[in-house]
Amino acid sequence: MMTPMLTLLVASLPTTAAVPPAPAAPVSFQRDVIPIMTAAGCNQGACHGTPTGKNGFRLSLRGYDPALDYQTITREMGGRRIHRLDPDASLLLVKGSGLVPHGGGKRFEPHGQLYAIVRAWIAAGAMRDQAEPPTQLTVSPAHTILDAPVDRVTLRVSATFADGTQRDVTHLTRFSVNDPVTASVDASGIVRRNLRGEVAIAAEYMGRMATAVVLFRDPVPGYQPPQFPAVNFVDTILFERWKELLITPGALCTDGEFLRRATLDITGRIPTVEETRQFLTDAAPDKRERLINRLLDSEDFTAWWTQKWADRLSLNNRFVGKTGAVKFHAWIRAQMAANVPEDEFVRRILTASGPSYSHPPAGFYRRLRTPDLRGEEIAQLFMGVRMQCAKCHNHPGERWTQDEYYGLAAFFNQLTYRNGPFFNHIYDKEETIIGTHSGEVVQPRTGQRMPPKFLGGAVPTISPHEDRRAVFAHWLTAPDNPFFAPAAGNRIWYHLFGRGLVDPVDDIRSTNPAVSEPLLAALAQEFQRVGYDRKQLIRTIVLSRTYQLSSAAMPGDNELAEKYFARYPVRRLGAEQLLDAITQATGVVEAFPSLPVGTQATELPDGEYKHPFLEAFGRPARAMVCECERESDTNLIQALQLIGGTVTNTKARSPQGRAALLAASNQTPDAILEELFLATLTRRPTDAERQLVLPAFARNRTTAAMDLLHSLLNHPEFVFQH
Repeated sequence: MMTPMLTLLVASLPTTAAVPPAPAAPVSFQRDVIPIMTAAGCNQGACHGTPTGKNGFRLSLRGYDPALDYQTITREMGGRRIHRLDPDASLLLVKGSGLVPHGGGKRFEPHGQLYAIVRAWIAAGAMRDQAEPPTQLTVSPAHTILDAPVDRVTLRVSATFADGTQRDVTHLTRFSVNDPVTASVDASGIVRRNLRGEVAIAAEYMGRMATAVVLFRDPVPGYQPPQFPAVNFVDTILFERWKELLITPGALCTDGEFLRRATLDITGRIPTVEETRQFLTDAAPDKRERLINRLLDSEDFTAWWTQKWADRLSLNNRFVGKTGAVKFHAWIRAQMAANVPEDEFVRRILTASGPSYSHPPAGFYRRLRTPDLRGEEIAQLFMGVRMQCAKCHNHPGERWTQDEYYGLAAFFNQLTYRNGPFFNHIYDKEETIIGTHSGEVVQPRTGQRMPPKFLGGAVPTISPHEDRRAVFAHWLTAPDNPFFAPAAGNRIWYHLFGRGLVDPVDDIRSTNPAVSEPLLAALAQEFQRVGYDRKQLIRTIVLSRTYQLSSAAMPGDNELAEKYFARYPVRRLGAEQLLDAITQATGVVEAFPSLPVGTQATELPDGEYKHPFLEAFGRPARAMVCECERESDTNLIQALQLIGGTVTNTKARSPQGRAALLAASNQTPDAILEELFLATLTRRPTDAERQLVLPAFARNRTTAAMDLLHSLLNHPEFVFQH
């Protein structure tokens, strides 16, 4: 109800203000008024678009529920938010335009264009309509390159409706920028430069999204495009990207850098001393290709890529049981060893049923106890689509609606859980996953039963006795599926570079474009062409000149080079990688209780396994599907572990370790020095390093060898991948 003070304020508004001209066409509540609420920010989460609203006024988030919004605006408070006889006295206008005090401040100009549209709607009777959203939204220009000193561009947004009509909706569009440090965008669609770089501008109208990309460039005097030949399509596509961005790519990495990089990325371990000596002395021109082939065919490849899937599939005894974690891990390893194609591997997981110990992939569903959680995590895991925001309302940053969220969940509703054969193991209970062929998902807002619906696609015809999961799995891995192959290709790129073409790797959407959309599409096409053979795709990427670029900055390099893979991104070794590398370099085995001697950290089957070193370096608990669960940042605890921790000190100074055995041998100090460098940094020491270290051997061979090994374990070249 309007307070006396507010009534007085409204009554005292100037009556001589010019009445804004009415819009030429009739105003639609759904196509005009609600988009204005969205463009002005009135129905965003920080304002009235929350379940409880603000100060008694509640709107649906970004206008996803027009019926609720109409009821709120026209019926609540006795209908006093609008004033049909005196539209300019409507609270919706006087507060939104800041003519009276408003906690959210002025959202649009008094008597401006947006004000005029809302006023015209009120004056015409504030009617409700059933106008449908556009079938297509386009932004122009879609891709713009602006060379300094040009620092701005104006975007226009056009909506196309089912009847073929088109309409300029720029003034009704909500704009946002993915990188506000580089550029800004205002309500009228003007994009202004802050720094050199590329930004994506998202345009939203009636729940539809479109994206424009703007590149702000500075002149680069004497810029030369890549002068070396492309090895394959990866290079061909990225070379064009670097030319567009005026980026000079790095030089070719050294043999030692490539050996260490490829061995870590393909197998998860560092090269042995023998491997390093052999590779560095090999003069054959195809030695890098032969190395790749050998690594891909190794047992270490199987173990390393098993770990990646174990992380993603939640192998944690809290969810799958201790026995279940071991058996599920063994099952994944068998799939990797047999090189089961990615599409078939995923189908086996999605359609798994039965006792989870005798049918390990059925354990995938043990943590996912509800259909909505299954739909969310399967979409993120296998499609790179984050659906969580669409559970309570239409997705605010993408095209997914609440109906689509529950339509996806309906594929995974007909499951139930029963005790498995080992049900009496209180702390290691087995469960049986059973398809019920009954039960429906209900959309909570509308109360309607939701049939299974492919994301962004059709409602399939499914017989009552058909497993809905099998229908979904067939659609997901079909050649024309728009999600699976790009998401899978982006994941593999992420594992080889430490960052996906789309970043975060599991957040593929139009408003978060890849650094190269053509390359993302080409990776997907190639993965399909080779029958989803992950080894073949890895081989293609690792053979590329792009993968083999140095991580060092070139003269005149800029901050865009690493983002666009014009030099190899430096990153810290993962927790398990680093522990295994220390174990291998020192020659001292790490003992994991209850596991066979010689088990590597990368082979641990259970995410719940406690180990101080692994926890300090961010090993995930495998409690979620997001890659963000694995921490990659550096911190003080990690430094303390490396400098004074039990792992590094005990292994480096062990009487049975590499340093002690070398010191006790008849090898010369120079030979000892070289082997320790080869065992840790995959290179020989420089002359300066020899001159610095060798005098210490004259005082005490054992102490010098142990101190040197400990120092090398803390060296940036050891801890980080270059």
